[in-house]
Amino acid sequence: MSVTAVVVDDSAAARLMIGYHLREAGCTISGEAASAADALKLVRELKPNIVSLDLMMPIKDDFDSLALVRTIKKEAPEVAIIVVSVIPSERTRLDFIEEGVFAYIVKPFNDYAVGAIRLKLRRAFPELAAVR
Repeated sequence: MSVTAVVVDDSAAARLMIGYHLREAGCTISGEAASAADALKLVRELKPNIVSLDLMMPIKDDFDSLALVRTIKKEAPEVAIIVVSVIPSERTRLDFIEEGVFAYIVKPFNDYAVGAIRLKLRRAFPELAAVR
């Protein structure tokens, strides 16, 4: 069984980079979104195992990032949400962890942070363990 992911970021370059790291971890990218509304639509449609979610997208719809996390967790509690942010605030990280996010990673990524997320993904999704 394939581990699928949806990558949500308003920046195409960031979606490309995050998608690269998720594919390197063994995931299949099943969709990409540039807004919260599109993200929610894809989560409902594709039912991914993982959602990578940028915190700093412009609010173009009714969802800010925390509301989107709450909605996804309510509708699909099994989805592992990886929050991606340029905000290194410990309080913000803790707020999202309390909402049940799988991981919180700060941009720009470093090898240590990416490695830690990859290890955590392998523990949560044993089918990824065979991937380099």
